[in-house]
Amino acid sequence: MSDERSPVEQTLGFLLLRDGHAVPLAGISPEEIKAGARHLVPHPDAEPLKHNRTLSAIVDRLGFPGDFGTYKNEGWPSFEAFLVEHGCSRRARLFPSDHGGCIDLALRPVWGPTRRQLADRFFESGAQPPKRVFLGYGVDWATWDSGSGHAPPTAAIPLIGGDPSTALPRAERLWAGRLDLPGQWGFLDDKLVAGPVQHVIDKSYWPPGFSEQERNANLEKVRAAVLAFRAVFDTQPEGWVDVLRYSDRLVVLRAADGSWDVLWRGYRAEEPPKPADVSRSSNLAVEDLPLMLMGESDHQRALHFRQEVWEEHEAHAAEQAFYDRGGSMLERQLAAESDVRLAWLREVGRLPAPDRLFWSGDVPSGFRVVDVGARRLAVSNLIEVGDFRRMLVETGYLDRRARRAEPWERANEGVGAGDPVGATWADAQAFCAWMERQLGVAVRLPSKAELRAMRPFYSERYAQMAGHDFPWENYPPRPLVEKGKGEERRRDLPSAVAWAEPRFLEPGPDLPEFPPPGGRGTSSRKSWIVDFPPAAAWVEELPWVEHGGVRFLDAWDAYEWCLESGWISGCFWEGSIGPTSWGAYKNVKVSFRLVIELGE
Repeated sequence: MSDERSPVEQTLGFLLLRDGHAVPLAGISPEEIKAGARHLVPHPDAEPLKHNRTLSAIVDRLGFPGDFGTYKNEGWPSFEAFLVEHGCSRRARLFPSDHGGCIDLALRPVWGPTRRQLADRFFESGAQPPKRVFLGYGVDWATWDSGSGHAPPTAAIPLIGGDPSTALPRAERLWAGRLDLPGQWGFLDDKLVAGPVQHVIDKSYWPPGFSEQERNANLEKVRAAVLAFRAVFDTQPEGWVDVLRYSDRLVVLRAADGSWDVLWRGYRAEEPPKPADVSRSSNLAVEDLPLMLMGESDHQRALHFRQEVWEEHEAHAAEQAFYDRGGSMLERQLAAESDVRLAWLREVGRLPAPDRLFWSGDVPSGFRVVDVGARRLAVSNLIEVGDFRRMLVETGYLDRRARRAEPWERANEGVGAGDPVGATWADAQAFCAWMERQLGVAVRLPSKAELRAMRPFYSERYAQMAGHDFPWENYPPRPLVEKGKGEERRRDLPSAVAWAEPRFLEPGPDLPEFPPPGGRGTSSRKSWIVDFPPAAAWVEELPWVEHGGVRFLDAWDAYEWCLESGWISGCFWEGSIGPTSWGAYKNVKVSFRLVIELGE
């Protein structure tokens, strides 16, 4: 090969083999197949493949008869003859790429159309395979991206085919509706398939509260924008590619200038996820991953290896089902894509529900039974410093702890063994993994919904602040105002943390005591910390409050970690902070408690 980069760097995508192994392919020439085989991504639970067997397995999954030798001598020459017969003269990447392009019209890799979308539509959808599709290759997008942005670029009008007298109004209709197009591309419908645009699906997703009338109105906007787009680009050869079936597992894509590309059945854009991927994303070594996070890796792998599925169709249905169940936009931002899809697949019976590891027998010491909705959970007290120190000694976790994490000791200086521990989200996950080995059952953190069901916000006002920027990073919170018999009584919000260095400057003429009522001010009372992070001991008398038999710290500067990465929950606020922080940079200290699922 003339290109010296590895096939992983120049890959078109991955080909799934029959036994769960995968190979990166930059193309299907014998040399490219051999290069892909050298970079085989093995399935850890399948029989290993030697190089020669890998070569033949690739040939088989591309739909060619015989082994690799047969392919070199017969299959590849036959494929080359097919290219010549159909006027395919030069290899090129025909799908949208980040090379400039027209941002407003949004044919970009992140929006689609993508290789996986077309591969699944052609091979897996069960619909009539498209013979010609629009990928945008060869269109002068730079010209469409020029101009003022308020009207279609003047230079683009002469490029529009068809009746010249209608070119400008067609371009104006497209420009008027262009902002309704991002996120809509793909091959669920006829938007990018040659022929009449009879079927248009709105790929918007609707949280609770939107009426059917509002949804239909948005669909009509999308339909109008798509028809305007097609009225411009149906009249020219640029952007369109022919889809030429070579076999039941392989197609050739041919552009108007003879440029060609290949697409295969079992296409994947990325290599299979590994447990180490979850480990890196959570700042944890594999041995410190609890079953909940290891399960996430298993979920991702299960989705990746499912064959004969139409991914775009499933993802579209799963997204809307998430909101139909009552999910909010904020909750969707916190949910892993694999979890959203798995929930839908189980809901419709395409995947069995997993066997949960339930606790049976007496509830372990330090836990109590709590009913959260229809579920019974064993919920622990806040984990204490002494137990956490025991975990550190037995596991050697401190040696593997992320170096950029805020020092654990600073959160726990001057506290007793029976006090709640201050820890990062990653620390809490490592503790869960250790407890699983002690108890022989899955252990996790409570979800934010579970914590909120057990402990309400102090008031509706504080509930409305949830998810926004942390409100007390630059100023202490305003006092509570309590109205009694004809009088108002003001008291400071309860605090739980005693810092080694003051976190706020004293108020003065140019330094107000609190920010404006809107929360945004031009000044700050945040104190510069000489030795950051300062030690964060607990105050002598902690503000404990009991909710449903479970004790919580109800203070503006004490929080608990949730199952969702980086999400903390408290009486006066909830939101996200860095998962490798125990809260020092936000003027808070975060503890955690554990949850065990109980059987019926």
